[in-house]
Amino acid sequence: MNIEAKDLQTALIEASKQLECSVIDLEYEVIQHAKAGFFGLFRKNAIICIKGHKKTKKPHQEKAKKNQNENFIKHSQKNLEKNEHYKEHRESFQKPLEASTKEHYKVKNDAIFDSFHKESPEEKDIASYIDEIKISLENLLATFDFDIKVIQVSVWDENCVLIKLDGEDAALLIGKEAHRYKAFSYLLYNWLSAKYKIQPRLEIAQFLENQTQAIENYLKILIEKVESTGRVQTKPLDGIWLKLALEKLRERFPDKYVAIKQNDDQRYIVVNDFLKKNE
Repeated sequence: MNIEAKDLQTALIEASKQLECSVIDLEYEVIQHAKAGFFGLFRKNAIICIKGHKKTKKPHQEKAKKNQNENFIKHSQKNLEKNEHYKEHRESFQKPLEASTKEHYKVKNDAIFDSFHKESPEEKDIASYIDEIKISLENLLATFDFDIKVIQVSVWDENCVLIKLDGEDAALLIGKEAHRYKAFSYLLYNWLSAKYKIQPRLEIAQFLENQTQAIENYLKILIEKVESTGRVQTKPLDGIWLKLALEKLRERFPDKYVAIKQNDDQRYIVVNDFLKKNE
């Protein structure tokens, strides 16, 4: 009999219900292990083949074992009480000696303790992380069911690394409306930010390059409006589009106020003049 469920534990519980026995009494073989997949794809359920179950012990055997356990517990309790009495007597004898010993102890130099609270300033060298990041990425991608390879990992600037991925399944990793691209970018950001204090610039196939070109075409109209009126507000943006637009507008208007604003769940960029003190 085969049982299929979302994971091995659920399959075993279902089998125990059908056979009316304990899970530990089941005799089974795992045909397929459960697999979560990646971003909802390639998910697999656990499948087990039930061969039977062990027979439960007879009632009189269980009763004899229960009586034996109760006798053992009573005997252990008596020994425990004796040990506790001995322990209390021993501690009452040792306490005066320990107290007198502690009174004479004094830390002569606490410099070693100070060192635990000091962090030695280290200059961030992104180049020294490149090989380690590349190896970690290759190991991560090896667990995916996608044909994706690490093409390049290099320094983008003093706070960012460029990560280029490509392969036959590049479109699958990007996903519809780039939802997997955003999720994977967020995963990389959390990892690199926490471990190396740097940010990723993720390029899958030519997706980032194409999006950059699309954003530049959109921003041309906005730049013309800023130059004529002095201010502008973008349409709602998110993810990589928001980041690219912010970079481009700040680069184009370094003397203006360029910031992200949020209205409910929508985020957009505003460009305006800095307010003067007398205004």
